[in-house]
Amino acid sequence: MSELKNAPTATTTNPGTIDTIRDKASTAAHATSDAAHDAAKRASDAAHDAARAASDTIETSPLAVLAGGLALGAVLGALLPRTAQETKALAPLGKKLSAAATAAAATARDVGKEQLTAALPSKDGAKEQLRTVFSNVVQAATDSGKSAIKG
Repeated sequence: MSELKNAPTATTTNPGTIDTIRDKASTAAHATSDAAHDAAKRASDAAHDAARAASDTIETSPLAVLAGGLALGAVLGALLPRTAQETKALAPLGKKLSAAATAAAATARDVGKEQLTAALPSKDGAKEQLRTVFSNVVQAATDSGKSAIKG
């Protein structure tokens, strides 16, 4: 025990060493604290900016945000596995939606064909238009030639 009392300590051998270690530890602690504070401030600012940007987007384009939310919900819903109960409950609705979508697509196709047919001239009408155009070109060339001869 007496050997421990007589053993040299850091303060008895080099008092400046403890002060140096204490100063370095204090400096490191302050630097770490400052860095953590700066990081927290940057994260807070980024979160605030993101919230402001989201709010601005919602105010300026609410329909786009709604559409994006619906699309995201649809994707997430498609990725989640269905339970047997969901399949049983939704099967009739799926069949009705499929039938309605097929009927809507067929109606749209038929209406599109009708509109296209109405927009295009008939064969006889097209022939008559070509005759008229050709006749006008021939007449213009004839008139132009006569003017050149007289001129």
